Amino acid sequence: MPIVDITLINKLTQAGSRLPIIKAWLMKSVWSEDRYKNMSALDYLHKGEAEVNDFEKLVAATADRIYGEFLESNGKDICKELSDANTAVVVFDGMSIREMPILISLARKSGMKIIERDYAFSAIPSETVDFVEQRLKCGKIGPSQLPGRKELTDKGIKAVFLSSNTQALDADSENKALLVWSAFPDNTYADSGARFDKHFENICTQLETAWMHSVQQIKVKKRIIITSDHGYIFFGAGLAFERKRPETEDLNRFLGNDRSKQLTGPLGFDSDDLLVANGFAMVKGRVQTRSTGQAATRLYKHGGMSLMECFTPWLVLEKA
Repeated sequence: MPIVDITLINKLTQAGSRLPIIKAWLMKSVWSEDRYKNMSALDYLHKGEAEVNDFEKLVAATADRIYGEFLESNGKDICKELSDANTAVVVFDGMSIREMPILISLARKSGMKIIERDYAFSAIPSETVDFVEQRLKCGKIGPSQLPGRKELTDKGIKAVFLSSNTQALDADSENKALLVWSAFPDNTYADSGARFDKHFENICTQLETAWMHSVQQIKVKKRIIITSDHGYIFFGAGLAFERKRPETEDLNRFLGNDRSKQLTGPLGFDSDDLLVANGFAMVKGRVQTRSTGQAATRLYKHGGMSLMECFTPWLVLEKA
């Protein structure tokens, strides 16, 4: 039986939105700065994901309307933030909330003042192209297509795409807001290393390089916002909902190795593990779909509706 803080449960049984309560628990307890400082990277990863898994088991069984609250949440208004020409927004593709303590540490090392530390929400489904369409109003396109996009330039926004954590930002603009989209760390999850938990250690190490080549290269903007388009679940041993093979056969046939799929007709089967909304069927919580091929062996996945996919970092900084 999952072990969950009774104080947290008492708060969740009260009237009102539950997401702010869950967000505070994740930020102050599960993925806290103190925990990251005092644990090894792998212990931090496993302990945090285990606690989230236990909590989501309870949510899925007793109060799955929490997933519906993500549908009702509009998230942070990035375009509004970019209406200020003195603002830069850096989107680290696939940066999860578990990396927030590292981002905070890097900001302090860079001499930046932390104005706001918060969580934002992914688009629904928690896919990159849906985020670009819903939050940037640029259509369902990949982030590499953002530079020069009319929907942004007409609003006075300059967009730059960085294909890796080692590509350095070499463009800034004094009279336009700046949108920097880094393919890191999402581009690393396609590597063979994503089959192992130590991939998280590599991301922790590589994040400083990504920061140096993106955030620290922004010279003329006083206000910098760090965020992401979606997070990731880590599916290590014992970190997924327990499901017998017959219970997941329909899901595996329908979704393959993915966690969401656009509907072109009736679903064709019943499953309490799917939420149908916005023309998509999405996996709720930490049910692990697995079909065949190399993607089936990866432990880091996204695209559905879980806390680790739908909550994203939101860090507002001010340069000295």
